[in-house]
Amino acid sequence: MPFASLFAAPLTAVLTAFTAGVALLQTSATLPNAPWLKLGLALLLLGIGAITLLRLQRTRSPDKTSPSLFVVFAIILFAAAACGYEYAAGRAQYRLADALPTEWEGRDILIRGVIDDLPDTNPRGTRFSFAVEEVLTPEAQVPSRIALTWYARSLSGKEETLPELQAGERWQLKVRLKRPHASANPGGFDVEAWLLQNDVRATGYVRPDTDKNADSDPVNIRLDVFAGRPFDYIQHLRENIRASIEQTLHDKPYAGVITALVIGEQRAVPNSQWEVFRKTGIIHLVSISGLHVTVFSTLLGGLLFQLFRRMPRLTSRCPAIKLAVLAGFFASAFYVALAGAGIPAQRTLIMLAVVTIALWTQRISQPLHTWMWSLFVVMLWDPWASLTPGFWLSFGAVGWLLYAASGRLSENNANAHWRKRWQRNLALGFRTQYVVTLGLTPLMLAIFQQFSLVSLPANFWAIPWITLLVVPTALLGAIPGLSWLWIPAHFLLEILMFGMNWMAQLPISTWQQHGAPTWTIVAAVLGILWMLMPHGVPGRAFGAVWCLPMFLIAPLPPPPSTFEATVLDVGQGLAVVVRTHKHTLVYDTGPSHYDDVSAGSRIVVPFLQFNAIRSIDALVISHNDDDHSGGTRAVFDALPVRQYYTSLFTETEKNNDTHSPVPVACLDGFEWTWDDVHFRFLSPPPEATSWRQINDQSCVLKIESPHGSLLLTGDIGKRAERALVKHQASELGSSIIVAPHHGSRHSSTPPFVAAVAPSHVVYSVGYRNRFDFPRPDTIARYETVNATHWRTDHSGAVRFVVGGQGIIADTYRQTHPRYWR
Repeated sequence: MPFASLFAAPLTAVLTAFTAGVALLQTSATLPNAPWLKLGLALLLLGIGAITLLRLQRTRSPDKTSPSLFVVFAIILFAAAACGYEYAAGRAQYRLADALPTEWEGRDILIRGVIDDLPDTNPRGTRFSFAVEEVLTPEAQVPSRIALTWYARSLSGKEETLPELQAGERWQLKVRLKRPHASANPGGFDVEAWLLQNDVRATGYVRPDTDKNADSDPVNIRLDVFAGRPFDYIQHLRENIRASIEQTLHDKPYAGVITALVIGEQRAVPNSQWEVFRKTGIIHLVSISGLHVTVFSTLLGGLLFQLFRRMPRLTSRCPAIKLAVLAGFFASAFYVALAGAGIPAQRTLIMLAVVTIALWTQRISQPLHTWMWSLFVVMLWDPWASLTPGFWLSFGAVGWLLYAASGRLSENNANAHWRKRWQRNLALGFRTQYVVTLGLTPLMLAIFQQFSLVSLPANFWAIPWITLLVVPTALLGAIPGLSWLWIPAHFLLEILMFGMNWMAQLPISTWQQHGAPTWTIVAAVLGILWMLMPHGVPGRAFGAVWCLPMFLIAPLPPPPSTFEATVLDVGQGLAVVVRTHKHTLVYDTGPSHYDDVSAGSRIVVPFLQFNAIRSIDALVISHNDDDHSGGTRAVFDALPVRQYYTSLFTETEKNNDTHSPVPVACLDGFEWTWDDVHFRFLSPPPEATSWRQINDQSCVLKIESPHGSLLLTGDIGKRAERALVKHQASELGSSIIVAPHHGSRHSSTPPFVAAVAPSHVVYSVGYRNRFDFPRPDTIARYETVNATHWRTDHSGAVRFVVGGQGIIADTYRQTHPRYWR
């Protein structure tokens, strides 16, 4: 049976248990106590079990299987899993101990260190990793690796002349830091987990010298142009290659893709191109994948083999094949380091190491064992690898191929006619792509809630085109004097992208759906295992039935007369999603960040897709401040919007494109009913507010069911509140309120709070925001009406279900606890 050897070989089974234990730790809410002590006990148990197993195997009869043998083996597997769990816990405990003390958050700290990675420059400033070597501020404690932004505009609003930062430079900087903290939402990317895996234990920004007294000496000083640490040489080379590519292809549309293929730097690839790669299913080819490393090693090894076999003095001492494989491995290791050492590349490099060792020691290693050892070493090196999509997709793709390979994906074509060999290789290519596409579908849906319906033909063309043509040409361009080769490499890429863009625009290019429950993903994997069984196994087609729950089991909408409101954690901004039985309303879309990245694309749209929401019945943009409207364009681009309400109209909104409906003013008294849930705008009349205060023009929306109500107020201040209390005091009473203007001092006045009298108040604020929202005096006003307080910076997304059982509230950090949060 496929994979039977996995458990027939005790060592392979032990490696499987260890990696499972490491992965299990990453789902834990807390870390165990004394992990290193428990690891020692688990290793002791593992050793005792191994010795006992060896003795039982020596004493048992060859034709009998002792029950005690299975018991001992089960104990060994448990001990191996415990070793993995406690090892990962010990590593996590050590990494979390390298923390920024809370008392040093938001304070000026003077540090010295080295720029640890390629800086990323955008219109708002430059972002970079910084390895701290010395803390100059007395008594301050700073983690060893932090992420910094040097903004192009100071906090006072003055434009800054930013220095040109390069990897490997040593700097003295004055910084303000905060502990790792990011938005936490259903369906969103876990930035805090990413920071933990990349050993970034604090984030912050550089304090510019212009914020100091003009007579003061500068504190942000470049100390060395090159620190000279071992890895700095690699980073310096990567930076030179990136600069050369930018110079050679400065006006070419796919220059960022060439950079990604050569040095693994993907930040220059625009989101529009990533969308094409996702829709066509070739996103794995844009990173330094295992396939690229394998082909690079094979081509170089083949060339070196032909060279070495013509050197009899050398081959008389060592076979040419051994020398070629060894040289190919070291060249691949350099390529992986140059490309940033991503998990797919790590996995392939480890596999190549196992093959190299097997060849030199003349011990043939089975592909399955090579795959398992690679998995073990990756998890041993990086216990957080299982938190990344690349881990599951990389090892998953190889695993499915190995499973399906048992005599089915390969045939002996040595004696066949060339035409027969070509036909068989073509069929093999289709079969291979079919297995990978089918096998990875559950993972794609679990991670991204989508998969490409055109990936089979797209990959059949793109894999050989990129791997055999684009990548070798682009890599040769990195050789000094051959940078002109990036021009033909880009031309080859343009030819491919012409077809990929056409495929991506097809209406059926992508399947998108809700976030499937975990049990349905497991059932689908089991079904695909059955479908890929060898020919002759009965009922293989019935494996498809096991995949159906993954598509059909979707989150249930609220019943009639009930509504569900989720205040998303968008940082310093606001975005609220309200669902009734058959309708969805989005109130504000959060802030923009940089380029075309915003809370709309990173948080709002993923949340809607995760919850199987494929259209928006009403979008309300309370006013035009960026922290409320910055993600609007991303929402329009991603989902159809039937009705669009707002308070103020910019030139962009007056001349809206075909993506967005004509905006309608959120006038007081405008109302409608969905599924026995009533919606009404209570916006103050224009004559009651000042047009100088954009915040006071915010759309105020009340949502009411027989079981409770919600008041959304945007950024209104005391003047608008006074008008509302004067003209509509009887309509203001609500069970839940999202605090006006994020809980500022000049909002939530006592008369307004008394008129609303909420049971729950939500403050949508950013962690350690510079405005210090919510203000203590504002919190005190809501305490006078005994309201329960919720903060998105502490709780993540806050969800309320207002129905027959009253008001049920929960938070994302509460329902999805992890030890790093």
